[in-house]
Amino acid sequence: MPTPKMYVLVRSDLSDTYRLVQGSHALAQFVLDKPEHFALWNNGTIVFLSVRGLKDLRIWLYRLQSAGKVHALFCEPDLDGQMTAIACYDTGEIFTDLKLA
Repeated sequence: MPTPKMYVLVRSDLSDTYRLVQGSHALAQFVLDKPEHFALWNNGTIVFLSVRGLKDLRIWLYRLQSAGKVHALFCEPDLDGQMTAIACYDTGEIFTDLKLA
């Protein structure tokens, strides 16, 4: 069985800097929401993946929720509360179609 990693999905329609910051916020939200899983991750491998935009990120949120995946999302107050990134602790098979960010 593959080792779980931290996957961070970020929107490619945001600037490089925004993607980095928003992905970091999603990871921080994961720490707050899922401390027991954060402890299991233990600062191991982290993988940033790219989705096209808000619509695709919403689709991914639905997929993760439907599959029962451990995740946390971040919504940016400076972008009218738009969802900008999702952090997910998983083995990664669900993400095979996504490209590195």
